Amino acid sequence: MVQAALLSRDAGVTAESEGEVFDTYTEDGTPLGRELRSVCHAKGIWHRAVYALLFNSAGELLIQRRSPDKKVAPGQWDLSVAEHLSPGESYAEGVARGLEEELGVTLTQEQRAALQGPITPRHPRRLLIPQQGIQDNEFIEVYRLDGYDGPIAFNHQEVTACRWVSLAQLRSDMAAQPQDYTVWFREEMAELDFFGVGRQ
Repeated sequence: MVQAALLSRDAGVTAESEGEVFDTYTEDGTPLGRELRSVCHAKGIWHRAVYALLFNSAGELLIQRRSPDKKVAPGQWDLSVAEHLSPGESYAEGVARGLEEELGVTLTQEQRAALQGPITPRHPRRLLIPQQGIQDNEFIEVYRLDGYDGPIAFNHQEVTACRWVSLAQLRSDMAAQPQDYTVWFREEMAELDFFGVGRQ
């Protein structure tokens, strides 16, 4: 197998723009309206996000190291993509946009058709960081794409490094050095038993 190139690029997308606007919801999923990212995270208002898992033909998962400029989990390893959804955007549309903006991966029509998801039921995810005044309450769906051997050109304003890793190695690394990985990445992979069993 030819290893895909891992390149850095400047995509002009800044890490965590507080001017972003999200569709908002009650805890039971009832739509509320729209609100600024900063307000959602300060007040714990529910909004939507999507996780993307990108696998190559060897079955290895692409993981990314978050920019040190991130307010949440700076410098930690994360899923291939973890993306807030724009107003009116579907989860699948958010996956495609996140892959392109963060990793420089533009899905072909065939790849969009091959995108699997959601591979788990939509589920809530809570993240509290009291020292930063952050209450991040999200409704999550998870998608995966297998067999991607094309280039990766990550946005260095969002991502500082990428690497391919087997699920067995990832399990071992997370157990040995959990602090190196985002809490939501660790929790999601544990709940999926690293794909041994799925979330019910």
